[in-house]
Amino acid sequence: MKKKIELSGSLKEMVTYCTAIYELDSDVDAEMLNEVVNKSPIFENKGFNTSVLGTIQKTTVNRNSKVFIKGNRVTLQIRYEILRVVDIEPTQKDEDWIQSDISHLLKHFELLLGPIE
Repeated sequence: MKKKIELSGSLKEMVTYCTAIYELDSDVDAEMLNEVVNKSPIFENKGFNTSVLGTIQKTTVNRNSKVFIKGNRVTLQIRYEILRVVDIEPTQKDEDWIQSDISHLLKHFELLLGPIE
């Protein structure tokens, strides 16, 4: 399996994107993979109410995940959007939190792809 991971954006821009492209040795059962991802709580679109941004005030982070399948190519797109920030600057700890979440999602996704190959 070949993979290519691209990150763009940042918390300072209020949005972070991750695009993970996997090329498998054979075609993918799109219906099965979509069903697994759509029913998995790990990949559900969700909002996090968090104070990870270093303040007492709650901040909302929305995460959206989408899967695209064409032949033997599977693309996972993850989007993080900061919805509420009041007069604060994101820190390295905040960026690390997003990176950690992305890393965990990609590990789970790659485990799903493993049996398909």
